[in-house]
Amino acid sequence: MTTTNALESRHRHDSRCWWDHLQAGWVCPPVTRTPERPPVDVRDMLVVHTALLREFRLAPAAVGRVALGDRRRAAAVGKHLRLLCDLLHHHHQGEDELLWPPLRDRVPHAALARLEAAEAQHVEIDAALDRVAAARRTWTATVDAAGRDALVTTLSDLHGLLAEHLDLEERTLLPLAAVHLTEAEWAAVGEAGAAAVPKPVLPLVFGMFAYEGDPEVLATMLAAAPALPRAIVPRIAPRIYARRAVRIHGTARP
Repeated sequence: MTTTNALESRHRHDSRCWWDHLQAGWVCPPVTRTPERPPVDVRDMLVVHTALLREFRLAPAAVGRVALGDRRRAAAVGKHLRLLCDLLHHHHQGEDELLWPPLRDRVPHAALARLEAAEAQHVEIDAALDRVAAARRTWTATVDAAGRDALVTTLSDLHGLLAEHLDLEERTLLPLAAVHLTEAEWAAVGEAGAAAVPKPVLPLVFGMFAYEGDPEVLATMLAAAPALPRAIVPRIAPRIYARRAVRIHGTARP
């Protein structure tokens, strides 16, 4: 036991502490340093970011390659764009609900400006997603030059916003998440994103991730899956994505 007024600045007194009126000071248990835990592995989000950024970078060209009046091909590209936009929307929704709130309570005050900047970027990206959705619906209905050009412009704008936002996240916020979140809290963010993906397209989405993703990280992303999907999905997902890439981008290796 130690008697010192300096202890008041290092911990909050609880039922184990008592006031020694003879020494006019608190008597408290020794202050023990909590062992530092290793940072949470946040590389799975880098895999997701890489896939989204690639697909949105390629999207304007995919639209531009569709011949005027080719409604069948426009429908295929439009379906792909809708999937991408849904993935991005649910990805950001998971961050809004499960990532930003705990970080806001735990990060140093000086880091709050970065968090607020990322939240403001989410609002901008949501508005851009709405513009892309409207332009996509118009283009797939008309498949004309005006609709094509409008969709290409909105997709290019969205990609620019997304690139800026993901750079901010990866440089300044993911390192904070790695040290301020628990493994369970981080896992919940990924689980929410996976739960939002319709089961029929999960292999395709995993194939998007696997195209440029770190195999070690990809294995951890499937670690909680049942044994059969864990064994089969890594085998079939790259082929499923390659077929989609040929159809949308004109090559299996976009």
